[in-house]
Amino acid sequence: MGPLVRVAVIGAGAVVLSAAAVGGGLWLSGNDPDVPESGDVHAAATGCDAVTGELLAERLPGAVAQPREQGPLEGGDNLVCAWSSPGAPGGDGGALRVDVSALFTDATGEEPVTGADRAAEAYTALLPVRAEEVDLPTGEGAVWHGQVPGTAELAFHSDNLFVRVSYAGLAGQEPVDPEDAADLAAEFAGRIGESL
Repeated sequence: MGPLVRVAVIGAGAVVLSAAAVGGGLWLSGNDPDVPESGDVHAAATGCDAVTGELLAERLPGAVAQPREQGPLEGGDNLVCAWSSPGAPGGDGGALRVDVSALFTDATGEEPVTGADRAAEAYTALLPVRAEEVDLPTGEGAVWHGQVPGTAELAFHSDNLFVRVSYAGLAGQEPVDPEDAADLAAEFAGRIGESL
């Protein structure tokens, strides 16, 4: 076998192996829980854009946005956004944090677990006993008072998104009433739910 023929055979072999590796990789990615499946409504975490400047000006005056953090999550995608307001002298201030996880279908086991099922499981696992149901555009949601006065936590899920809203408020120098904190967390969550 001449040198040119040997080079051609080696080159053809490399092309076949590369094609097999790429094809195999594409086939395997169909069972990759870190990649959205066709049934996953949301391919990335989203929802923070629903917290508009108008809403913040009304409910959290003088709020300043913190840098958003978005990146991979085991079996999904995660987005965290936050705003804080020192408030005017003697006025109301507070902080808002929104944590959104897009959970993808996991087909690695014998029975696939959909992204929507994973979001519902994450929601159920988070809820403390003291959580109270709340009406949201997305349907199922719950709110509870935080460990610190003037704070509230809220969680809901929509399709394959799992959303957690944390709010802390001050009225002058004092923490806001727990019910007011819960109402504000629900209002922010409602706006996010409407946008999904």
